[in-house]
Amino acid sequence: MRIAVFSDIHSNRFALEACFQEAEKRRADVWIFLGDYVSDCANPHATMELLYRAQKAHDCVFIKGNREEYVLNHHKNGSDWRFGVSTGSLLYTYQNLTAQDLAFLDGLPLVQVLRFDGHNPICLCHGSPEKTRETLRPFSYNVERWLLKVEQPLLMSGHTHRPLIARNGGKMYVNPGAVGIQATETVTAKMAFLESDGQGWAPALVEVPYAIEAAVDELEKSGLPDLAGVWGRAIRKQLREGKNYSLFCVERATELAAGGEVLPEHWAQAARDFGID
Repeated sequence: MRIAVFSDIHSNRFALEACFQEAEKRRADVWIFLGDYVSDCANPHATMELLYRAQKAHDCVFIKGNREEYVLNHHKNGSDWRFGVSTGSLLYTYQNLTAQDLAFLDGLPLVQVLRFDGHNPICLCHGSPEKTRETLRPFSYNVERWLLKVEQPLLMSGHTHRPLIARNGGKMYVNPGAVGIQATETVTAKMAFLESDGQGWAPALVEVPYAIEAAVDELEKSGLPDLAGVWGRAIRKQLREGKNYSLFCVERATELAAGGEVLPEHWAQAARDFGID
Protein backbone atom coordinates (compact mmCIF):
# COMPACT_ATOMS: atom_id res chain seq x y z
CA MET A 1 0.00 0.00 0.00
CA ARG A 2 1.26 3.47 -0.88
CA ILE A 3 0.06 6.78 0.62
CA ALA A 4 0.85 10.30 -0.63
CA VAL A 5 0.93 13.05 2.01
CA PHE A 6 0.48 16.79 1.38
CA SER A 7 0.50 19.68 3.86
CA ASP A 8 0.68 23.47 4.02
CA ILE A 9 -0.33 24.32 0.46
CA HIS A 10 -1.09 27.98 1.25
CA SER A 11 -2.91 28.60 -2.05
CA ASN A 12 0.13 27.68 -4.15
CA ARG A 13 -1.71 25.81 -6.86
CA PHE A 14 1.37 25.50 -9.05
CA ALA A 15 3.26 23.60 -6.36
CA LEU A 16 0.17 21.50 -5.62
CA GLU A 17 -0.30 20.52 -9.26
CA ALA A 18 3.33 19.37 -9.43
CA CYS A 19 2.89 17.29 -6.26
CA PHE A 20 -0.31 15.77 -7.67
CA GLN A 21 1.62 14.69 -10.75
CA GLU A 22 4.21 13.03 -8.52
CA ALA A 23 1.54 11.19 -6.55
CA GLU A 24 -0.11 9.99 -9.76
CA LYS A 25 3.22 8.91 -11.21
CA ARG A 26 3.90 6.82 -8.09
CA ARG A 27 0.35 5.47 -8.11
CA ALA A 28 -0.49 6.32 -4.52
CA ASP A 29 -3.53 4.44 -3.23
CA VAL A 30 -4.58 7.07 -0.68
CA TRP A 31 -3.97 10.83 -0.63
CA ILE A 32 -3.72 12.51 2.78
CA PHE A 33 -3.98 16.29 3.24
CA LEU A 34 -2.86 17.78 6.56
CA GLY A 35 -4.32 21.30 6.37
CA ASP A 36 -3.44 24.93 5.65
CA TYR A 37 -4.81 24.76 2.13
CA VAL A 38 -5.30 28.50 1.67
CA SER A 39 -3.80 31.95 2.39
CA ASP A 40 -0.55 33.73 1.47
CA CYS A 41 -0.50 32.95 -2.26
CA ALA A 42 -2.98 34.16 -4.86
CA ASN A 43 -6.28 32.71 -6.04
CA PRO A 44 -7.24 30.40 -3.15
CA HIS A 45 -10.34 29.17 -4.97
CA ALA A 46 -8.14 27.67 -7.70
CA THR A 47 -6.41 25.61 -5.03
CA MET A 48 -9.78 24.50 -3.67
CA GLU A 49 -10.80 23.39 -7.15
CA LEU A 50 -7.69 21.21 -7.30
CA LEU A 51 -8.69 19.63 -4.00
CA TYR A 52 -12.17 18.90 -5.33
CA ARG A 53 -10.62 17.33 -8.42
CA ALA A 54 -8.41 15.13 -6.26
CA GLN A 55 -11.37 14.12 -4.12
CA LYS A 56 -13.27 12.90 -7.18
CA ALA A 57 -10.35 10.98 -8.68
CA HIS A 58 -8.69 9.48 -5.60
CA ASP A 59 -9.28 8.14 -2.10
CA CYS A 60 -8.61 11.34 -0.12
CA VAL A 61 -8.50 12.27 3.56
CA PHE A 62 -8.54 15.95 4.62
CA ILE A 63 -7.62 17.53 7.98
CA LYS A 64 -8.31 21.13 9.00
CA GLY A 65 -5.35 23.48 9.61
CA ASN A 66 -4.98 26.70 11.57
CA ARG A 67 -5.44 28.87 8.47
CA GLU A 68 -8.81 27.24 7.89
CA GLU A 69 -9.69 27.94 11.53
CA TYR A 70 -8.84 31.63 11.08
CA VAL A 71 -10.93 32.01 7.94
CA LEU A 72 -13.90 30.12 9.38
CA ASN A 73 -13.85 32.09 12.62
CA HIS A 74 -13.90 35.32 10.59
CA HIS A 75 -16.76 33.96 8.49
CA LYS A 76 -18.88 32.97 11.48
CA ASN A 77 -18.04 35.64 14.02
CA GLY A 78 -16.59 38.56 12.10
CA SER A 79 -13.31 40.26 12.92
CA ASP A 80 -11.37 43.49 12.56
CA TRP A 81 -9.41 42.17 9.57
CA ARG A 82 -8.28 44.83 7.13
CA PHE A 83 -5.75 45.07 4.36
CA GLY A 84 -2.22 45.52 5.64
CA VAL A 85 0.64 43.50 7.03
CA SER A 86 -1.13 41.76 9.91
CA THR A 87 -4.34 40.46 8.32
CA GLY A 88 -4.30 41.54 4.67
CA SER A 89 -3.44 38.09 3.32
CA LEU A 90 -6.22 36.47 5.35
CA LEU A 91 -8.79 39.06 4.29
CA TYR A 92 -7.85 38.62 0.62
CA THR A 93 -8.16 34.85 1.07
CA TYR A 94 -11.59 35.07 2.65
CA GLN A 95 -12.87 37.42 -0.05
CA ASN A 96 -11.72 35.01 -2.75
CA LEU A 97 -13.32 31.83 -1.40
CA THR A 98 -16.78 30.66 -2.38
CA ALA A 99 -19.61 29.47 -0.16
CA GLN A 100 -18.82 25.94 -1.33
CA ASP A 101 -15.19 26.37 -0.30
CA LEU A 102 -16.12 27.58 3.18
CA ALA A 103 -18.61 24.76 3.68
CA PHE A 104 -16.02 22.18 2.62
CA LEU A 105 -13.40 23.56 5.02
CA ASP A 106 -15.91 23.80 7.85
CA GLY A 107 -16.73 20.11 7.55
CA LEU A 108 -13.15 18.92 8.01
CA PRO A 109 -12.02 17.27 11.26
CA LEU A 110 -9.11 18.54 13.36
CA VAL A 111 -7.86 15.01 14.14
CA GLN A 112 -8.50 11.71 12.42
CA VAL A 113 -7.26 8.17 12.92
CA LEU A 114 -6.93 6.06 9.79
CA ARG A 115 -7.22 2.30 9.99
CA PHE A 116 -6.55 0.04 7.04
CA ASP A 117 -6.97 -3.73 7.11
CA GLY A 118 -3.58 -5.35 7.68
CA HIS A 119 -1.76 -2.05 8.29
CA ASN A 120 -0.84 -0.07 11.38
CA PRO A 121 -3.24 2.81 12.21
CA ILE A 122 -2.17 6.43 11.64
CA CYS A 123 -3.07 9.53 13.68
CA LEU A 124 -3.46 12.68 11.55
CA CYS A 125 -3.53 16.31 12.66
CA HIS A 126 -2.15 19.67 11.52
CA GLY A 127 -0.01 20.84 14.45
CA SER A 128 -0.64 18.39 17.27
CA PRO A 129 -3.70 16.34 18.30
CA GLU A 130 -4.60 19.15 20.71
CA LYS A 131 -3.71 22.37 18.86
CA THR A 132 -3.45 23.19 15.17
CA ARG A 133 -0.72 25.75 15.97
CA GLU A 134 1.48 23.53 18.15
CA THR A 135 4.90 23.06 16.56
CA LEU A 136 6.57 19.65 16.58
CA ARG A 137 10.21 20.31 15.72
CA PRO A 138 13.33 18.11 15.46
CA PHE A 139 14.72 16.97 18.82
CA SER A 140 11.89 18.74 20.66
CA TYR A 141 10.16 17.54 23.78
CA ASN A 142 6.83 17.93 22.00
CA VAL A 143 7.65 15.22 19.47
CA GLU A 144 8.68 12.75 22.17
CA ARG A 145 5.68 13.62 24.33
CA TRP A 146 3.18 13.13 21.56
CA LEU A 147 4.70 9.85 20.40
CA LEU A 148 4.33 8.56 23.94
CA LYS A 149 0.82 9.97 24.27
CA VAL A 150 -0.88 8.79 21.06
CA GLU A 151 -2.00 5.19 20.84
CA GLN A 152 -1.19 4.79 17.17
CA PRO A 153 2.35 3.80 16.11
CA LEU A 154 2.46 6.57 13.48
CA LEU A 155 1.66 10.27 14.02
CA MET A 156 1.65 12.69 11.08
CA SER A 157 1.27 16.47 11.08
CA GLY A 158 2.51 19.58 9.29
CA HIS A 159 2.45 23.27 10.30
CA THR A 160 6.22 23.82 10.74
CA HIS A 161 6.94 23.78 6.96
CA ARG A 162 9.97 21.62 7.76
CA PRO A 163 10.12 17.93 6.73
CA LEU A 164 10.87 15.58 9.59
CA ILE A 165 11.00 11.89 10.43
CA ALA A 166 11.46 11.13 14.14
CA ARG A 167 11.23 7.94 16.19
CA ASN A 168 10.72 7.18 19.85
CA GLY A 169 10.68 3.55 20.80
CA GLY A 170 8.41 1.70 18.42
CA LYS A 171 6.56 4.82 17.31
CA MET A 172 7.26 7.27 14.48
CA TYR A 173 6.43 10.88 13.63
CA VAL A 174 6.37 12.15 10.03
CA ASN A 175 6.03 15.75 8.83
CA PRO A 176 5.97 15.93 5.01
CA GLY A 177 7.05 19.59 4.92
CA ALA A 178 5.18 22.25 2.99
CA VAL A 179 3.83 22.00 -0.52
CA GLY A 180 3.40 25.73 -1.04
CA ILE A 181 5.57 27.99 1.14
CA GLN A 182 9.06 26.85 2.08
CA ALA A 183 11.06 27.48 5.24
CA THR A 184 13.98 25.18 4.45
CA GLU A 185 16.23 27.39 2.28
CA THR A 186 15.22 25.20 -0.66
CA VAL A 187 12.48 26.17 -3.11
CA THR A 188 11.09 22.81 -4.21
CA ALA A 189 7.64 21.72 -3.07
CA LYS A 190 7.76 19.14 -0.28
CA MET A 191 5.60 16.05 0.25
CA ALA A 192 5.93 12.52 1.61
CA PHE A 193 5.07 8.96 0.71
CA LEU A 194 4.35 6.05 3.03
CA GLU A 195 4.80 2.43 2.01
CA SER A 196 3.53 -0.55 4.01
CA ASP A 197 3.82 -4.27 3.56
CA GLY A 198 1.69 -4.90 6.64
CA GLN A 199 4.66 -4.89 9.03
CA GLY A 200 4.82 -1.11 9.47
CA TRP A 201 5.11 2.12 7.51
CA ALA A 202 8.27 3.18 5.68
CA PRO A 203 8.32 6.96 4.99
CA ALA A 204 10.06 8.86 2.21
CA LEU A 205 10.40 12.65 2.10
CA VAL A 206 10.24 13.97 -1.46
CA GLU A 207 11.12 17.28 -3.13
CA VAL A 208 9.19 18.26 -6.25
CA PRO A 209 10.27 21.06 -8.65
CA TYR A 210 7.48 23.34 -9.84
CA ALA A 211 6.89 26.58 -11.76
CA ILE A 212 7.94 29.06 -9.07
CA GLU A 213 7.86 32.13 -11.31
CA ALA A 214 4.30 31.30 -12.35
CA ALA A 215 3.31 31.40 -8.67
CA VAL A 216 5.18 34.69 -8.20
CA ASP A 217 3.57 36.17 -11.31
CA GLU A 218 0.09 35.24 -10.11
CA LEU A 219 0.91 36.73 -6.70
CA GLU A 220 1.94 40.00 -8.37
CA LYS A 221 -1.17 40.18 -10.52
CA SER A 222 -3.41 39.56 -7.51
CA GLY A 223 -2.10 42.70 -5.81
CA LEU A 224 -1.23 40.78 -2.63
CA PRO A 225 2.25 42.31 -2.23
CA ASP A 226 0.44 45.62 -1.75
CA LEU A 227 -2.71 44.39 0.00
CA ALA A 228 -0.70 42.46 2.60
CA GLY A 229 2.16 44.93 2.93
CA VAL A 230 5.48 43.58 4.19
CA TRP A 231 3.93 40.14 4.72
CA GLY A 232 2.90 39.86 1.07
CA ARG A 233 6.29 41.01 -0.18
CA ALA A 234 8.02 38.61 2.23
CA ILE A 235 6.00 35.72 0.77
CA ARG A 236 7.13 36.74 -2.73
CA LYS A 237 10.78 36.57 -1.63
CA GLN A 238 10.14 33.35 0.29
CA LEU A 239 8.78 31.65 -2.82
CA ARG A 240 11.98 32.47 -4.69
CA GLU A 241 14.51 31.73 -1.95
CA GLY A 242 12.88 29.26 0.45
CA LYS A 243 13.79 31.19 3.60
CA ASN A 244 11.11 31.95 6.18
CA TYR A 245 11.05 35.70 5.55
CA SER A 246 7.46 36.16 6.73
CA LEU A 247 8.34 34.81 10.18
CA PHE A 248 11.66 36.66 10.20
CA CYS A 249 9.84 39.95 9.66
CA VAL A 250 7.28 39.25 12.38
CA GLU A 251 10.03 38.45 14.86
CA ARG A 252 12.15 41.45 13.87
CA ALA A 253 9.24 43.92 13.98
CA THR A 254 8.24 42.59 17.40
CA GLU A 255 11.81 43.00 18.59
CA LEU A 256 11.95 46.57 17.33
CA ALA A 257 8.68 47.35 19.13
CA ALA A 258 10.42 46.38 22.41
CA GLY A 259 7.24 45.18 24.06
CA GLY A 260 5.04 47.97 22.71
CA GLU A 261 2.71 48.17 19.75
CA VAL A 262 4.24 47.07 16.46
CA LEU A 263 4.07 50.16 14.25
CA PRO A 264 4.42 50.60 10.47
CA GLU A 265 7.96 51.86 10.89
CA HIS A 266 8.90 48.63 12.66
CA TRP A 267 7.59 46.59 9.74
CA ALA A 268 9.40 48.85 7.28
CA GLN A 269 12.69 48.44 9.14
CA ALA A 270 12.22 44.67 9.33
CA ALA A 271 11.69 44.58 5.56
CA ARG A 272 14.88 46.57 4.99
CA ASP A 273 16.84 44.31 7.32
CA PHE A 274 15.94 41.26 5.21
CA GLY A 275 16.21 42.91 1.79
CA ILE A 276 12.48 42.80 1.10
CA ASP A 277 11.36 45.42 -1.41
